[in-house]
Amino acid sequence: MREFSFFPKLRGGSGEIRGIQMAGALGGKVDPASGYENDRCIYILGRIPEKEPEFSYHDVMDCGLAILSRVEEQTRGSLIAVGREHESYLRERFPNRKVFCLPQHHCNFDNEMRPERPVLTVGTIGGDASIQWPHYAMERMLREIGAEWRYGNECNRRRKVCAFYRNLDIQILWRPTHRRGLIRHVGPLKLINAGSFGIPTVAYPEPSYTAEWKKECLWAETMEHLIHLVKKLKDTPAFYAERAGVALEKAKEYHISRVAENYKALPC
Repeated sequence: MREFSFFPKLRGGSGEIRGIQMAGALGGKVDPASGYENDRCIYILGRIPEKEPEFSYHDVMDCGLAILSRVEEQTRGSLIAVGREHESYLRERFPNRKVFCLPQHHCNFDNEMRPERPVLTVGTIGGDASIQWPHYAMERMLREIGAEWRYGNECNRRRKVCAFYRNLDIQILWRPTHRRGLIRHVGPLKLINAGSFGIPTVAYPEPSYTAEWKKECLWAETMEHLIHLVKKLKDTPAFYAERAGVALEKAKEYHISRVAENYKALPC
């Protein structure tokens, strides 16, 4: 079987997850200078090879239109999508290329569980686009229902992401205008990460979320409804336990060991 070589454009964030972590799970190489020509080569975030090997795959998660144009013009290999909605988009844009859907794995390699405690902390992790609502207003609305707002923006390293989720009880995601229309370029990783700890999520129904997580997430199309669902989770232990269990069961599909098997199935 052919080996794997990964070429991440960046060492943090997506490059860390899709490159370094997955290379570790598969026993693959990271940025080899030679000896990779006959491997299955995974180029991440628009990394363009000088000479494209025969078995090349371009993982274009999170790539904007400019990077996609370079991939389209300067490469010929297959494409890797991170979710069903992303896969659909790539098939529309690249009708003459093969597209493979390889989901993102969650951060919770050791299958840690949220400890039993009162439901109190509500928040999100990521850049400013993760929650398109003023933080002071979010903090005030949550305080009115007896909850605490928590926001994390250090998401480039797995241990920091895990540390955030260890101290979270409910995740909320609200970004109806995420990335100016590039919302189909992402997958449901935030849902997956929270679910892996047994943490339920209340979210705006983004296409990349609803394509894969249907009944496993609570959907809210208005901020008032979002706060209502958060309050119900906080004040109803049985409802919280049921939603946490459903999310946890779904997230098991995305453990790194299971996602690695999808890579092994790539043609070579």
